[in-house]
Amino acid sequence: MNLVRLILALAVWPGIYATILAYAKILQSAVSSPSFPWIGMGVFGAGFGVALGAFFFFPRPHGFYVLGHELTHAIAVWMSGGKVHSLHVADKGGKVIADRVSPWISLAPYILPFYPLVIGILWLAGNHIWPELTRYGLPFLGIWGAVWGYHYAFTLSLIPTRQPDFLVYGRIFSLTLILFGNLILIGILAWAALRPLPASQALMMVGSEWAWNYTQLVHWLSGLLLRYLPQPA
Repeated sequence: MNLVRLILALAVWPGIYATILAYAKILQSAVSSPSFPWIGMGVFGAGFGVALGAFFFFPRPHGFYVLGHELTHAIAVWMSGGKVHSLHVADKGGKVIADRVSPWISLAPYILPFYPLVIGILWLAGNHIWPELTRYGLPFLGIWGAVWGYHYAFTLSLIPTRQPDFLVYGRIFSLTLILFGNLILIGILAWAALRPLPASQALMMVGSEWAWNYTQLVHWLSGLLLRYLPQPA
């Protein structure tokens, strides 16, 4: 089964590369627009950078991160129709006991960032109730960027470790799904914030990159087989 997961993971990598290429083209067209929110993106990036620096030079809120991590496991169980029997949180780690397990449940905390999504949802709800909150958009972006920075700093710090979430289904398979899931999430959020082009056009660009990359892969594999397989007499 681990070999099957490894093959599946390797098969996804051309699609990951194609997605990154499509995002780069979409971002290039967005940046060239005079309405691109340079200030907002700069404030978000500054908050992100400050959080990364604080992560390495100041005490880390391990317990706070573990709480969000384990809650995301629990949410993934509920989304899968399962039942959570217990949830344990401590500074050095946590554990969720549930009636089922799957790659989605094990890897959800590395794909769905608990605190950034909660804060984003609360901000949108607050703007709907109190429209005057929109005046504080830039401070929110700075804080939101810092929360994202902490999330990714903690996530990246766990990758080199023997994290049980990665080992259950194999490290390469797990990291491939985490990267692919984060690309999808970032793409959706970036498109919702920037709207550089219609959603259908953005999906077409991603799909065309996928088709091109996998077509090139098939051509390369075909040439390899024709070169090294014995020719019929």
